[in-house]
Order: sequence, then structure tokens, then C-alpha cells
Amino acid sequence: MPPHIIPGLSREESTDICMNRCRAMCCRGQLILQLRPEEIETFSERGKNLGAPVSVIVRPDGGGWVRFGDHPGERCPMLDEETFGCRIYDQRPQRCRDFPDRVTPGCIISGGTE
Repeated sequence: MPPHIIPGLSREESTDICMNRCRAMCCRGQLILQLRPEEIETFSERGKNLGAPVSVIVRPDGGGWVRFGDHPGERCPMLDEETFGCRIYDQRPQRCRDFPDRVTPGCIISGGTE
């Protein structure tokens, strides 16, 4: 586990913090999610299947960006508005899997403060 993650934090504790205390701040607001080239089609298709069309900006290198501000509620289109859980958690993009990759202000599990 990276050194900036609170030591000994279980997955259940992390989930509780993210969904109930933090309310998925990393998935809301004027943020941009970076997608790898191989993730764009799958991410877009999952959004379509969930009734949440995804607007992806394709970069010249083949990767993409999803600007949360381009979606209803200024949030990731995969975020459940009621539970603050990810609707594609088991198939989420690599950037989401790697978060947090450093101490992030406001992110309790990264060692940031509330």
C-alpha cells in the first residue's frame, strides 16, 4: 500500500469514508478523468448501458478525458447520485484504481484532512 494511505485501513473502512463521509469528492466537481485509449469505448458503452451518456474528449495520443462539468450534476457519469458509489467499480478505469496516488487535500484516505 502506498505510504500516504492511512496504514491499516480496510477496504470496508475506505468505502465508508468515501461514500458516507467524503461523498466521493474525487468524482464530483470541475475535475477531469483521464482514460487510456483502450478504456474509451468500454467506458462510453457502460455509460450508455446505464442510461448515462458519456462525453469523451479524445486526445491526439488516442487517450481521452471525461470532464465532469460536461455531465449532469458536475460529476462522473458513473457515480450513483444517491449512494455516492461507483456503478462500474469492478471495471473502473485505471486512473480510478490508482487514486489516490498522493496526499490529496480533502481526501481522508490519502492522509489529507476533511
